[in-house]
Amino acid sequence: MRLIISVSFAFLCFSGCALFTETKSTLPQTSKLLLTDNFSGYYDVSGRIIFKHPEGKQNGEFLMQISSISEMKLRIFAPVVGSLIYELRVDPEKFLVLNYQGKNFVLKENSREVRQNLLGMDFSLDELRWLITGRLPKKSNSWKRKKHPTGELQLTQKTTEIRIRYNSFGHIESMKKFREEILEYKAKIFEYQNANENIFPKKIQIEDYTGSNLWMMYIIELNAVSGSMKKLEFNPPAGLDPL
Repeated sequence: MRLIISVSFAFLCFSGCALFTETKSTLPQTSKLLLTDNFSGYYDVSGRIIFKHPEGKQNGEFLMQISSISEMKLRIFAPVVGSLIYELRVDPEKFLVLNYQGKNFVLKENSREVRQNLLGMDFSLDELRWLITGRLPKKSNSWKRKKHPTGELQLTQKTTEIRIRYNSFGHIESMKKFREEILEYKAKIFEYQNANENIFPKKIQIEDYTGSNLWMMYIIELNAVSGSMKKLEFNPPAGLDPL
C-alpha cells in the first residue's frame, strides 16, 4: 500500500496511545457460510492483518464487511489497545480512506489507478471476496472462463487475465492477476480452517508484482449474513481534513 501505509498505517506502531473512541468488538452470531451463486448478503470477517511496504511493516486487528454486490467496510484497530485508527469504505463508484490518528481522509472515484495508488496494487472487491471465501462463483458473466488440462482456471476480461489454481478439495490455492500480460499481483492461501461447519481460509497473502507491497491476513472468524449491509456513508466525519 503506497499512500495508505506511508500516511496511515505508520501510526500502528504507536499502539500504546489512545487513538479513537471506538474500540474493537466481536462479530455477531450469524448463519452458516453461504457460498451459492444465489447468495445475496454480506460476509462478516475478523482477524489480524500485516502490511509490508517499502517503509517497513505494521500490523493490527481488523473487522471487515464485504458484500456480494461489491461493497466493503474495513476497520483497522491498534494491537492490544484495540482503538480504531483507520477505516476504508468502498463501493463500485467511491473509495474513502479515513485516518483517525492523522485526522485526515482521502475520497476518490473507485478506479484502477486509485486502487494502485492507495492499495499498492489493483485488486477489486470481487477478487478480494473470492480469496476471503476461498471460492469462485460458478457464474461470472463478465469473465470468459477456460480450464486448462493442468486444472488451472483462466479468467479473461479484455486485457485482464486471472489464473486460479485449486487444492485437492476444490478450494482456491493461488491466484495471479495480469494486465496486458504483465503481472499485477499474486495471492496464495496457505491454510484452510473448519469452524461451525464452515470451511474458509486461515492465512492469505497478497503481494504486488515488485514484492514491495504485501498484505497478510489471518482470518479468525468468517460468517455470512443475509440481507444488505448498512448503507455506506461517504461524507467524512467532522474533524477530518482532506489529504
